[in-house]
Amino acid sequence: MHARINSIRSLLFCCAALLLASGLQAQKPVFSVDLQAGPVFSTVKPDPSDAFDAKFRVGFFAGANLCLTFSEKWAVPIAVQYSQRGFQYETEGAFFIQNGQLALYRGRVDYRLGYLDVQPQLEFRPVKALGIAVGPYLSFRLAEQIKLGDVIDWTSTKDDELFASTDFGLAAKLTGNIGPAYLFAAFQLGLSNISNVELTDANGQPMGELGLKNRAVFVGAGWRF
Repeated sequence: MHARINSIRSLLFCCAALLLASGLQAQKPVFSVDLQAGPVFSTVKPDPSDAFDAKFRVGFFAGANLCLTFSEKWAVPIAVQYSQRGFQYETEGAFFIQNGQLALYRGRVDYRLGYLDVQPQLEFRPVKALGIAVGPYLSFRLAEQIKLGDVIDWTSTKDDELFASTDFGLAAKLTGNIGPAYLFAAFQLGLSNISNVELTDANGQPMGELGLKNRAVFVGAGWRF
């Protein structure tokens, strides 16, 4: 709970800092709303790094981008979106319950996480057709699911709370403008641990918490109104 409050405080502080920095360039601020969507290529960085070999998986995102433009060069966009992130890896042996019996599964394991992202940024536009933005992001976990190859379809693990309720990190975005339409690529670098999983040795003795940090690439298109 304290970690979540600190993350929210940090996000609000960063928002205030971005608005203050942009205010220095203020010239008749203009407010606009964009809609944007596209695919997400996401994975995690495990700690310890040899816990498993995490691979990228493909999800999607969709949402709105609220933008306050202060001048031809500076703006503060705030993205509010749903994003589907996660990761996959190959397991050499994982036990699960099937039809009331313990079974062993070997193969691909997929985790899919649904987040509500709030992402304020400071955008610099060196030319009209190009925007470069950076800032923090705060994500609230809405869902978590697991899939074991073709053996077990997507199953919710939300009651097990394998993953933290929030994720916090930094984001960068490169936008190409074509009139009211635009294309962009963005990267999220997770700074907080999203894992609630405890590691144990072969004898079941605790070895500490598994650390996981999100990594995601967003490729999308949007339309300004």
